[in-house]
Amino acid sequence: MEQVIAYPGTGTPTLSRPVPLHGDSRRRELANFLRSRREMLSPEAIGLPRTSRRRVRGLRREEVAEAAGISTAWYTWIEQARDLNLSLATLDSIGDALHLKPQERAHLFQLAGQPIAVPIPQQDDIVMTPLRAMLQGMEPHPAYVLDPQWHFVAWNRGTEALFGPLGDLPFEERNFVKLIFTSPSFQRIFINWEDVARCALAHFRSDSAANVDDPYWLRMVAHLKKRSPHFREWWAQHNVAWPHSWRKELLLPEGKKIYNTFDMELSRPSRLRIVTYIPEQK
Repeated sequence: MEQVIAYPGTGTPTLSRPVPLHGDSRRRELANFLRSRREMLSPEAIGLPRTSRRRVRGLRREEVAEAAGISTAWYTWIEQARDLNLSLATLDSIGDALHLKPQERAHLFQLAGQPIAVPIPQQDDIVMTPLRAMLQGMEPHPAYVLDPQWHFVAWNRGTEALFGPLGDLPFEERNFVKLIFTSPSFQRIFINWEDVARCALAHFRSDSAANVDDPYWLRMVAHLKKRSPHFREWWAQHNVAWPHSWRKELLLPEGKKIYNTFDMELSRPSRLRIVTYIPEQK
């Protein structure tokens, strides 16, 4: 029978106000993200010649500032995490100068506290009743639902055949990111563990832009940094991505099996995500 776990702290969905940039965590996250993108961009990418005298990795701050049409001092202050009000035009210019991908640009705007509707997650019968039927209808293939913090909140029998009895885990540990980085038994299921873990972390990082001031989210990130050297190293790289189709090679009792998994986010206000596993056709 399908397992459905109640989500703590449900309530009426509302829209949040724009998040101000003056939060220390948000400013530092923005600064670190921009620095990481600047260091990854080559001078040739913006039409500058590479010289043997260049000692810095990637671009210099003044080069990004010039490409963005802003002063070097202003850009330097952003990377120093100073309390600034960044306009849409300035963010657009910086995104252009750093050649940000669409998901990276969205991440930049989110970190800068631009107006964005962020509903409070909720689960109720109106949302969960059709999800229960959907998960059951996907049998025998694994299918499950994740909340915005990546906790498993519902799953079918196929999921338990794959991952074991998720219902036996405490809610705090019943989390895909925590399991993929800290559970040896969970990790052993994935033959291509590093690909899956890196992809999951890039998606998780994208979600973090809306949560950098959330104490619960900060505690979870700190916990994962402490428990997983891989998480700590890759988190510092600031790679972001949006959910898409994943290819997962799984080691099951009956042997190796390859699934293509697909993530589908429900429309607001629930912000839940359905993940389905479809066996790869030979």
